[in-house]
Amino acid sequence: MGEIIRKTAAADDIILDLRTTLASAGAKGGSWKVLADKQLGGMLSLIDATEASKAQAEDRAAPLVAALDAKDDEADRLLGRIWDEIWNEVGRPAADPALATLFPGGIAYYSDGDVDGQPDRMELLAELLDSNPHPRLAPAVAKSMAKQVRASASGLRAAVIAARGPNARVQLLQRVWRAIATSAQIALAKLKRIYKLEGFSETDIHSVIPDRPASRRATPARGFRA
Repeated sequence: MGEIIRKTAAADDIILDLRTTLASAGAKGGSWKVLADKQLGGMLSLIDATEASKAQAEDRAAPLVAALDAKDDEADRLLGRIWDEIWNEVGRPAADPALATLFPGGIAYYSDGDVDGQPDRMELLAELLDSNPHPRLAPAVAKSMAKQVRASASGLRAAVIAARGPNARVQLLQRVWRAIATSAQIALAKLKRIYKLEGFSETDIHSVIPDRPASRRATPARGFRA
């Protein structure tokens, strides 16, 4: 028995199956076309409009997200370099409570986690460097490092703000696209039931609605665990 595409399939694949079904039903004509148009045709304008909006949003967001990624990488490299320089300045200690005050657990607190919050975390590091809690770190060196961290945080913050709106729009439209695909899959399942009620054979139905058989797990060889 043939299978329609699953709800968990990629949204683009589900939408493609809907378009393919409408085209195949149109080619057959008669009841095939009438029933497909009635069940699926009304979704096309929404699909086309959403697809165009999503593509436009992605085109707009792409360079801003790329610029944000570049600034994020730049900031992370700076944090790593400053950590190395401070570690060298204070004598490369294996353990140092004062150094841990500046970098609790290394640079991970500042560089890891969400990029939106990284500028704020870097500002905190700059404040710590200004106060210079380490007795073996020269004040002038600490001040210079604080200035570099603030400049990097400022550039990263600007990139975050520039990308935030466009990226949020992309994420929203991707959710809308997924919701439309879910509705399309349900409509395809309903169309198949309608075709069966009309007395069409399984083979003929899946000459119109693409057959998407579920993949089966391979049987493990004897003597080995799956």
